[in-house]
Amino acid sequence: MAFVIRFAKAVRNNWKKSTVFGSALAYGVSYSNEKYEIKQLMRYYCSEASRYGDVKIGLNQRPPKVLVLLNPAANRKSSEEDFQNYCEPILHLAGFEVDVVKTDSEGHARRYVEELASLPDALIVGGGDGTLSEAVSGMKRRQDGAQCPIGVLPLGRTNTLAVKLFSAEGAKNSDLENVRTMANAAYAVIAGKKEKTDVMRIEVLPSAADESPPEKPVYAVGALQWGAFRDILALRDKYWYTASLRDYTAFLFNAFDGAHTWNCKAKISYTEPCSGCSNCYKDMDDQWTAAKKQEQQPRRWWSVFVPRAKTAPKTDYTKIINERCSVRHELEVDPSELVIKTSNVAVDEKESEKDEKTTKLDVVVGEQVDSSFSFIGGSWGRVNSRKFFDCPSRESISVRTVELMPERLKVEESDPEIYYSIDNEAYEVRPVRITIVPKAVEIFTF
Repeated sequence: MAFVIRFAKAVRNNWKKSTVFGSALAYGVSYSNEKYEIKQLMRYYCSEASRYGDVKIGLNQRPPKVLVLLNPAANRKSSEEDFQNYCEPILHLAGFEVDVVKTDSEGHARRYVEELASLPDALIVGGGDGTLSEAVSGMKRRQDGAQCPIGVLPLGRTNTLAVKLFSAEGAKNSDLENVRTMANAAYAVIAGKKEKTDVMRIEVLPSAADESPPEKPVYAVGALQWGAFRDILALRDKYWYTASLRDYTAFLFNAFDGAHTWNCKAKISYTEPCSGCSNCYKDMDDQWTAAKKQEQQPRRWWSVFVPRAKTAPKTDYTKIINERCSVRHELEVDPSELVIKTSNVAVDEKESEKDEKTTKLDVVVGEQVDSSFSFIGGSWGRVNSRKFFDCPSRESISVRTVELMPERLKVEESDPEIYYSIDNEAYEVRPVRITIVPKAVEIFTF
């Protein structure tokens, strides 16, 4: 009892030192507990992957070959370490033959996939939204039309699709939950469950005086974003000295700067969503071309004796008439932010259910900024909730195709640089046509 009294007196007399020591002790206990939980979590996933690999070996099956496109610069150069600690062991224990290719420049993943002689059993993208967009663009640009399933590892700073697929709803942003999301994504490749995912095709509209050959389209899984929010968010690494507060610091220091895109004045021309008709069936059904090629392939003489597999009857879109499909609507807008997104970034369950019935793009026309202080508050809220595409909207339009013709372009060298953000990668602002391509790629899901 005397010891307890002396201890209480010592704490009371040295309350500052006691507070610092108690805080450090609490942090140490919390840190150690989280590391222990991560270790136990990885032990569970590795045991499950090992069990899967033992089954494959027992059946004498060929080990699946997967190609990992790893962006080592993603997430402030921590992606490679995360992949080696939380994703690669699961793939190896499952008996997969893993080939890792590290990207070294912007566009490397797109060129590599486009020029690859033959695709592996699965393509795994280790990076953020930008790396995934490059991989999808490279695959859709292939001359031979070859496709393969894509695994998405959330190793980047922004992982819109991966978080939606593999993160628990309402999960806190912690190291444990981040590891769980990465492990879920790696295990999804092993489980082999796949689903078709929509993408949007972005094409640059040629000008009348431009005689150069048309540029190849860019494919995006998430969204195209244009405005001051995107401009300021891209500057966050400039404030690296504020550590985890760099996102908030960027908006605090730049909300009063008039050099950013506060007015996204543009002309929008769009067509309404369509579930498929004679006008748009080639765009609405991405497998149409592949199916036609399969039908045109010569059959062996003995194939007449082999019973054909029963398949669900396909809809003949050439016989469906929708007069409103080709009707174009025009609109002039002047918001502080403009977002064109797919259903992959939908955050509302009701919204997702509607998107399953009719494939569409959502054009979100943001509001004008009333004051810099309100802009800072709203931006901080979006950063805190990690909902970067949920801008305060004045109007939301559902479309199948949309042509975006900005009024403000970079014409002379003295003009300021203006950029779109396509899956969090910067592209020069130019007139573009954006088309929804439903069920364009197969993604491993959990």
